[in-house]
Amino acid sequence: MQGTLLKKLGFIIAPLLFLLYVAGETYLKLNNSSICTSAKSSEPTGCELAGALLNFDAIYLNYLGIFAAFSIFVLGLLSYKKIIPEIIFFIVLISSLFFETILLGYQYFASPEMCLFCMGIYTFLITILLLSSRKYFFMILPAIVALLMALSFLAIPKAQSFLQKDGTYLLQSESCPHCKKVKEYMNQNNIEFTKINIEQIEAQHFATFLNFKSIPILITKEGKNVSIINGDKNIIESYETISTEITIEESVSINTSFNVVEEEGCGFANLNTITTVEESDCDSKK
Repeated sequence: MQGTLLKKLGFIIAPLLFLLYVAGETYLKLNNSSICTSAKSSEPTGCELAGALLNFDAIYLNYLGIFAAFSIFVLGLLSYKKIIPEIIFFIVLISSLFFETILLGYQYFASPEMCLFCMGIYTFLITILLLSSRKYFFMILPAIVALLMALSFLAIPKAQSFLQKDGTYLLQSESCPHCKKVKEYMNQNNIEFTKINIEQIEAQHFATFLNFKSIPILITKEGKNVSIINGDKNIIESYETISTEITIEESVSINTSFNVVEEEGCGFANLNTITTVEESDCDSKK
């Protein structure tokens, strides 16, 4: 009786809850919400940082997750009723577990904060496998450990501060016309600066930490003082009149909220894709 209950939990109930979990987060994401939270409202969540590691919009990974969860649920139901062999269910389940192991493992080494939603997915997959078959669960443990060890051996760059020295830094994109305008002005006036491409994950993290939605962003670091200016008009005017500068002390908690006029910068909708706004052509280079 107990074995039958565990089997039903592993093949039907847990997969159904897993499907609802993934579908629920996808629905929230489509409505600009998420189960992921951040310690500070001005900082991006672990889910947003995980999305920055992808080469495409993170919502498509949610769609893939729904497809995988639905497949696991349907195959589990058919296996429980002995319509198909159980091995088909376990092949899909274990493949999904390995897939998520790689994603979560890479995220652990590359991102400063873990994605709570991703960790929930991994917990569901582990639980489903444990409930449906202890034999397969203990068989794949060495493979999971091997995958994580392999990832730990790779030189995966972890996001860290790129403002190591005093100086002037410009967060920009080569395809952004507003950035080109600022660079031309600074070159004409012999202003030394270091270019930082917004495509770099460290630059994306920095911009989203401060709740910036557009580039160019000028950063001037002098000791513990950091001056940050957003938008081509503001940057150029700051060198002519210092009135638009925003100074942030290192010891002060950052909670910025800027209303940037669209034509002043090239907006980027998410962490890894620069999108076109009015009067701009700011597609990121791949």
